[in-house]
Amino acid sequence: MKHSKRFFRYLSLFLLSTAFYSFSNNNSKISPELLLKTSLQNSNEKNLVWVFFTDKGPESDNLSANPESYLTKESLHRRNLRIKNNVKIHESDKPVSKEYINDIKSSGISIKQKTKWFNGVSCYLTKNKIDLLSNKDYVKNIDIVRTYTKSKEDYILSGSETEFDTNPNSTFDINYGNSINQAEIINVPPVHNMGFDGSGVLIASLDAGFDNLQHPCFELMRSKGLRTYDFVNGDTIVADGPGRIGTGRHGTLTLSLVCGFAPGFLVSPAFNSKFILAKTEIDGIEIRLEEDNWIAAAEWADSLGADIITSSLGYDVFDPPYASYTWEMMDGQTPLITRAADLAVSKGIVVVISAGNAGYNQFHNTLSAPADGDSVITVGSVNHLGVRAGYSSVGPTADGRIKPDVMAMGSNMYTARFGAGNTGYTGIYFGTSLSCPMVAAVCALMLHANPELSPVDVRNILRNTSDNRSDPNNLVGWGIIDALAAVKNSITVNNVIPTEYNMYQNYPNPFNPSTTFKFNLTRSANVSIIIYDIKGVEVDRAVNNKFFPIGINNFSYSNSNLSSGVYFYTMYANGVFIESRKMILLR
Repeated sequence: MKHSKRFFRYLSLFLLSTAFYSFSNNNSKISPELLLKTSLQNSNEKNLVWVFFTDKGPESDNLSANPESYLTKESLHRRNLRIKNNVKIHESDKPVSKEYINDIKSSGISIKQKTKWFNGVSCYLTKNKIDLLSNKDYVKNIDIVRTYTKSKEDYILSGSETEFDTNPNSTFDINYGNSINQAEIINVPPVHNMGFDGSGVLIASLDAGFDNLQHPCFELMRSKGLRTYDFVNGDTIVADGPGRIGTGRHGTLTLSLVCGFAPGFLVSPAFNSKFILAKTEIDGIEIRLEEDNWIAAAEWADSLGADIITSSLGYDVFDPPYASYTWEMMDGQTPLITRAADLAVSKGIVVVISAGNAGYNQFHNTLSAPADGDSVITVGSVNHLGVRAGYSSVGPTADGRIKPDVMAMGSNMYTARFGAGNTGYTGIYFGTSLSCPMVAAVCALMLHANPELSPVDVRNILRNTSDNRSDPNNLVGWGIIDALAAVKNSITVNNVIPTEYNMYQNYPNPFNPSTTFKFNLTRSANVSIIIYDIKGVEVDRAVNNKFFPIGINNFSYSNSNLSSGVYFYTMYANGVFIESRKMILLR
């Protein structure tokens, strides 16, 4: 049913556009939504669009043999450490063709952002310029850049500020002050007592700027050195300033929950990690995010060797011709920003995303992209009693997967105050924007304990040690995380004998040309893994009744005869059905 609705939606957009738009010879390259939007505009109006290319240009072959020319040593190190198959470098890692970019610029068009992962650029185009580029042989297709917004009220609680007990807690080695409750509910203090504090882990925070980086709780972070970039204004200044677009209050709140360190006031889980900060959102009356900024920031984080991306964003649905994603598109493969988040995971980055603040809907999911991603860690919110917050968004994804993955406290969080020069703290804020950084920080503790964990390892360990792991559902996922249990499992993950048959998600996913299947066996068995297309037709047998020993098994899979698309794979052990999962092949 959901696929039929999507088909008729796009069909209606296409038919409407034909009534208003004079087609060029290459109108098939222009998306129906873009055709409709431009049909309602005058010739001088500009649209923020994606222009995707057919290939990486004439430079591509020379780049294949020399990845060091476009990937940093930090990025290559992370891939070698955490990608568990032999494919460390992908076509998507190569830069966008300079020849194609220069040709576009020669037409008087300015480039806003570039994306090597999806091989294209974003830019503002009139109808005539869209028509011009659609006739270029190297242009594959042109589509709208989607926009997300979130109301300020989604993360600011009206009313008086909560009073806190400032007495130090003597049970732990560190005085957490008023932040003790948010740390205890996910069992962080015992992990700090063990000596794990996120050391050696590089975290990228993608947010709406950071307006108070001189706050005392950021002193330790600043001392380790920072890399910053503002993808809205196009420079390295992520703070506020005269003439600058947007404000950074939201980023100050979320960052303080990852790394804030002011004993007696605020101590956050990953206080000893290193950070890179990207401004991707415009924060005014509302927070607005253009997906090209986020994708550019994720690629930047990858290039600098980031281990973790933490990002809190949301969206509201707009009626056509304005472009956003609907709940029906939250299927893990439609939003470009979701595909980018999953691609980041395939490159060895743990990606942690807030579920959204749209609450419960009995008819459909209320997720915000890229929270629908198959490989990302999607975080919902609970209050100080561990009860799901009413605003916390729910699944399932449009293709039936459980979301969120895990939960952490997100209501009345104790944070640094925003505003340049402010040295105080506050506890009136709420939202999955604030539970997300707490989980990302715990991921840093896990990587501190075991730097070789893959992103999928991190997600699975978090799930399997959370308090609702025996009955995951679309309200709270696998439940509230337990940092201590997750870290202990991280240390022993490579030595554990599984207690049940279990098949993990293939990795990377999406993939090209190969991916790795991983599964656990409680005892040796003959295993079959059958590949089906989206219609349920068997297209291959990755494994056909092959013997595997007890424990954790991995093997690489590729098939040059399969075309790009969504596939499902099913595992059988000694003829008994174990599990089915989805994978995406991108040619």
